[in-house]
Amino acid sequence: MNLIFRCDGSLEIGLGHVVRCLALAEELSDNHGCNVIFAMRKSDLGINLVRNRFIVDVPEETNFHYENWLSQCIEKNNLNGLIFDTRDNLDKNIVLRLKQKYNLLIIDIDDPEDKRLTADIVFYPPVKQVVQLDWTGFNGELYSGWEYVIIRKEFLAEYPVPQNEIPNILISMGGSDPSDLTNFVVRALNKIEEHFTATIIIGPGYTFQKNLTETLTNVNYRYKIIQNPPDFAHIVANSNLGIIPFGQTAYEFAALNIPAIYLCLTEDHEKSAKLFVNEGIGISLGKLAANHEQKLIETVLIHIHEKHILKEMSERARLIKISNLNQIASLILAKYHHE
Repeated sequence: MNLIFRCDGSLEIGLGHVVRCLALAEELSDNHGCNVIFAMRKSDLGINLVRNRFIVDVPEETNFHYENWLSQCIEKNNLNGLIFDTRDNLDKNIVLRLKQKYNLLIIDIDDPEDKRLTADIVFYPPVKQVVQLDWTGFNGELYSGWEYVIIRKEFLAEYPVPQNEIPNILISMGGSDPSDLTNFVVRALNKIEEHFTATIIIGPGYTFQKNLTETLTNVNYRYKIIQNPPDFAHIVANSNLGIIPFGQTAYEFAALNIPAIYLCLTEDHEKSAKLFVNEGIGISLGKLAANHEQKLIETVLIHIHEKHILKEMSERARLIKISNLNQIASLILAKYHHE
């Protein structure tokens, strides 16, 4: 089967869509014999990440025509399937025309936009927003559950339980952190007098190093800073508590049974974070607001003092089976062969 992934990654939108597409692409390519390419518009940050593994078709933005570009990609590569992980308001009628013209299988990932209605298969995490969407006219197959969350395979491996004498708090704000939440968290933690260590992860698109360096000269706690680590999953697995923005990283922490505090940048993220709160595996501070620093300090203090809470959260996460890449890939291929 010849497949194309349509996704983007940039400083503004982060790398979450690219990362999960890469995870599924590698499963389809390495374990199911599919030929995979990517179609990406932006930016070098996301495109270069994919080019390390797959061919990427990048259009000329001058006089850009979305439908023509995808048509050229399909014809040039003799494609059978198109997998979307974008939120760029692509007109569903464009997708429908492409589907009918080229007899394409359409797969859509975690999409609130109307193009999902043209898909043959859609995959979602088990969030309430899925049933609240209008599915009028949808004739495909809808899969929603923890097992349909797409996560990199290194986060599905088994790691030893952390044995830190002093709590290790992991700060990771994604590949770009455009709001510089890293600095916000580093400053807030400096107001906590209890003993802990901090591991600060900086992504490849982080642009506030100078500000962060200045902040770190004044902190009173022990820390280490790591930029774009190749073994991120191992670092997560060795932490006791994460402070992260809600998004793809939240599912990765949960897969490794590491509790986390979520900073939500959008109302949709705030709604999705309730899934983790209701399962008892994470703490949401809600959508970012002026009082978040104090809420963050109080939440960290509780979990430093009451270590049994973190242990219980970790044990509950262990009961959830997150992400089955083989099952997702098998569903795609079964649909293709059935059609």
